[in-house]
Amino acid sequence: MKLVIDDLKKLLGKNAFLMSFMAFLCTFMALFFVDEGSQEINKVIDIIKIDGILILFVIFGIELAKNTLAADKISKKLEFLLANGFPMKKILGKYFISIYISSFIILLPSLVLNLLKVKLSYLVMLNLILSSLLYTLVVVLTILDTINMNKINSLHIRLVGLFIGIMVISSLVYNFTNKLSLYLLSKFFVLVSINLFLGIKTNKERIVVSYY
Repeated sequence: MKLVIDDLKKLLGKNAFLMSFMAFLCTFMALFFVDEGSQEINKVIDIIKIDGILILFVIFGIELAKNTLAADKISKKLEFLLANGFPMKKILGKYFISIYISSFIILLPSLVLNLLKVKLSYLVMLNLILSSLLYTLVVVLTILDTINMNKINSLHIRLVGLFIGIMVISSLVYNFTNKLSLYLLSKFFVLVSINLFLGIKTNKERIVVSYY
């Protein structure tokens, strides 16, 4: 827990405040210019609004992971921890918790503003909680599995591309079935599958071997 707290202190600095302000500003402008009279706010629109927050969650999560996880991997701190008997599960949990909490705190003002315009339902909350957890896990596992650390610089593009791809797949499922539950299930299925694949690939050898 002490290691998590140390990471949180490192992540929640001036840059985090700036990211939070920019996210809030973008969210405010997007909501301000929405023509609510043109259509009723329904469950599909509410889910899409939350997905807009989730893409920021992914982007900010990557940026925060660069300052802790990627930096520790490049500096061989992870190799030191593993060599001194620190379990892989605790390493995964340490970065997962610190990055998730930091991202959530940064996006909290934007999230609150968004939820004022969104009709709360169990589907909306399920989408927010599960998707944010699964995307954070994808970020952490991807960096742990990366050997060529130069690829971290393009991680935003790759994971945003993944986000868009999952959205397209889920939207197609919804168009064919017209069931919002299947839209969410298809998204969660893809994310869980990706995390399982990355989890199987990630081992001590891949964590400690890296070059920049």
